[in-house]
Amino acid sequence: MDTDDLYAELSRKIGMDNSVLIPEIWKTLCSADEARILLELPATAGELAGKFARTVEKMTEILDQFFYRGIVFDYEKDGSTFYRMPRHIVQFHDATILWKDAPQEMFDLWVRYMEEEFPQIPELLTAIKAPPFFRVIPVNEGVVAKSRILPYEDAARIVEQAGNIAVTDCTCRLIMKKCDRPLNVCLQLNKGADYAIRRGTGRKIDVDEAKKILRECEEAGLVHTTENKSGVGTVLCNCCECCCEALPFLKNPATKGIVAPSRYRASVDEALCTTCGACVDVCPMGALSVDEGEAAVVDGELCIGCGLCTGQCPVDALTLVEIREESFIPS
Repeated sequence: MDTDDLYAELSRKIGMDNSVLIPEIWKTLCSADEARILLELPATAGELAGKFARTVEKMTEILDQFFYRGIVFDYEKDGSTFYRMPRHIVQFHDATILWKDAPQEMFDLWVRYMEEEFPQIPELLTAIKAPPFFRVIPVNEGVVAKSRILPYEDAARIVEQAGNIAVTDCTCRLIMKKCDRPLNVCLQLNKGADYAIRRGTGRKIDVDEAKKILRECEEAGLVHTTENKSGVGTVLCNCCECCCEALPFLKNPATKGIVAPSRYRASVDEALCTTCGACVDVCPMGALSVDEGEAAVVDGELCIGCGLCTGQCPVDALTLVEIREESFIPS
């Protein structure tokens, strides 16, 4: 297999068969000889050592370097340590961008990929009605009392239930640089935290600091998102509408299938609304509007139920009301 074919095959293994740029990103991450090792995964260091005429110690050293670069993940099975490649493009993106010694060429290629090729993925997911990757977490304070907010819909309760927490830089804002919102605010949970701490890309924090980060993100107009499933997962992101690999696509009906909204929608108490426009300014989706002399209006097709508007309203005229059943969140 020639060199170009090696990188094309690596791309195929993470579902990027037709990408022009992902093979180029792989070239910044590994040599041709290293690519041949990656293509034999999943495997143990011992299995790879036999195939490539290396000692187990030398192969372990190579795999440790791969782990540091974000191109392999390890796991235990039957008492042995196995290594695998990233499962999909999102995992590949997030892991490699946090490689501290990554060349600038890799970052430049990722920016090009996110702008030129990645939009095809949310478009495809939406067209085939595939389960969304991510889910919006509402700001709990904005939910009306009669609604039942589930433990995995409350960002504060999610971090309370996590066994381990780490904070890393937001990979999207790190490379896209389209805003000056807080950077070191991506919360890794449980296995995600263990991975970030071992790799040196994350800093271990306690629940109190995690809650402080969540409050700071809400004040900065960032939207809480997590994996689209019930329970506590491995990450709690704080997303902006300009750099994020998912949130901007919610504005377009043709691409919005990559992220599920929360089970809630903003609601305006017209008697309280003073038409100040604070909600319009903070809404990341442009779902709120105010005409002169009229109360704020919510566009139900655009509202994702994040609740940022409820925290900005000076007269508490905005709340979140439940509009979807609990079964909306996959188990």
